[in-house]
Amino acid sequence: MASKIGIFASERNATTAVQQLLQAGFTTGELRVIAKDGYHSRTLEAECGMHVDELRDIVDETGNHSDGYSNGDFRQSSLIGTSVAAAGVAFGSINYTGGMPYAAAAYLAGVRTDGNESTYDRILSSLGVEDEKLDVVRTEVQNGSIAVMASTTESKTLLEVDGGPELSVLSNAEAIYRATGATQVV
Repeated sequence: MASKIGIFASERNATTAVQQLLQAGFTTGELRVIAKDGYHSRTLEAECGMHVDELRDIVDETGNHSDGYSNGDFRQSSLIGTSVAAAGVAFGSINYTGGMPYAAAAYLAGVRTDGNESTYDRILSSLGVEDEKLDVVRTEVQNGSIAVMASTTESKTLLEVDGGPELSVLSNAEAIYRATGATQVV
């Protein structure tokens, strides 16, 4: 699936872009809006009638429920277990009776989630953002911008050649992004 993503500094411009994309024939299933948090998405949801994926809220929700504990203290303390397990492997001291606590600590560290880039990237990937666009989208959304993504399964037409004009549906999305004040188009 191919996509075009417009980055907007204001909710008003993002709202206008979504409305124009819908008028141009995109369906709500082909559009995804990603904002930093609920504060940055209120107008969009109200005026467009579309759900907005709130990145920080998704990270918080994932972090609070990925291992069954509601606070981050247990997940962060599990890193100590990983260090102990690594030291045990280095010195060859893990055996059948002593290895189980270390293995459990290593597992818990593996499901640990925090606000680092890889967590955001995994979430953005699951929302459909392509790998080569992750850095830009993550950085801009974390800084308060709003990403509007139009996706399609359409392939290039016969009229499109390398270096020639783009005549795809996604080129229409790009034109709408630029006309509605996108700060970047990726």
